[in-house]
Amino acid sequence: MAAGSSPTRFCGISLIAVTMGDPAGVGPELALRGFSPVPRRVYVGDPEVFRVTARHLHLDCPIREVKSPEMVVGALASCFCVIPVEETVPFENIVFGLPDPRFAAATVNSILACCRLAQAGRVDAMVTLPINKGVMHTAGYTFPGHTELIGSFAEVAQPVMMLTGKGLRVVPVTIHQSLASVSSTLTQERLHRVIVTTWEALVQDFGISSPRVTVAGLNPHAGEGGIFGQEEGEIIAPVCAALRGVYGPGLIGPLPADTLFHDRMRSTYDAVILMYHDQALIPIKMLAFGEAVNCTLGLPFIRTSVDHGTAYDIAGRGVADCRSFHHALALAEEMGKNRKK
Repeated sequence: MAAGSSPTRFCGISLIAVTMGDPAGVGPELALRGFSPVPRRVYVGDPEVFRVTARHLHLDCPIREVKSPEMVVGALASCFCVIPVEETVPFENIVFGLPDPRFAAATVNSILACCRLAQAGRVDAMVTLPINKGVMHTAGYTFPGHTELIGSFAEVAQPVMMLTGKGLRVVPVTIHQSLASVSSTLTQERLHRVIVTTWEALVQDFGISSPRVTVAGLNPHAGEGGIFGQEEGEIIAPVCAALRGVYGPGLIGPLPADTLFHDRMRSTYDAVILMYHDQALIPIKMLAFGEAVNCTLGLPFIRTSVDHGTAYDIAGRGVADCRSFHHALALAEEMGKNRKK
């Protein structure tokens, strides 16, 4: 198969690249315990990390090294195939549950290698397993998280983070930053980009021809007419009004955030735009923790992820919940199919 040709055309089913995650966290365990030939997947990282994890957990998994995703066909499609990265992990130093900055280079290069495969069209999508931001920062990698690192690779100035689960889709406008800095970084331009990116993704990646998007306010009671803050009147409402002229009545807001998540209200929108990280992530994790999926919108390729972190407290015990990983794979495949329609 020629590089750059569609793996879906070649085999009729999706091929997904999966990162290694933090070797000391639950990522490699999720990969091994959640392994299945469908959808087809190829893991990218240090093969020895997966072998060490498999031995530790007494898992009989057919780990095979491959040079390219195009090799994951026939009998190899039923194996746990790993494309090695150049940077290796000092696996003799792996202590499950113990963060180690020495693992950062291989972890980051696993992510970037998956990005390159997805960007080139050699896989249909990529799924990332959890990393620890503190470890990354200690090792000198200053990106706040996966979203910003992958956005930088793809030269997307403002990638958009969506979390979805149990029918709820939440999108924070500001992501990994202090709460004190939100108001000063919440601009009309930023909000406009997030709404437009979300709307386009609902159509292109989720197959919703006429999206319904609700936008939350920043302040209590959506500012209560300016009594509790000016952001709604000066930033959020003008953007919503302008884009309502483009998208029509399917775009609503700003509305008070505390009214948006009861059952009846959730049935009125396909996605909800929130102004900061916890305003978005608290409701989705309360409703669908362990099943929700993180996906990055606005990229030229598809990226989904589990909704949780490295879970050092249970790493290496064989008890990590694989549901979010399975949902991330399924959503990546669904988004890939929708994008090709």
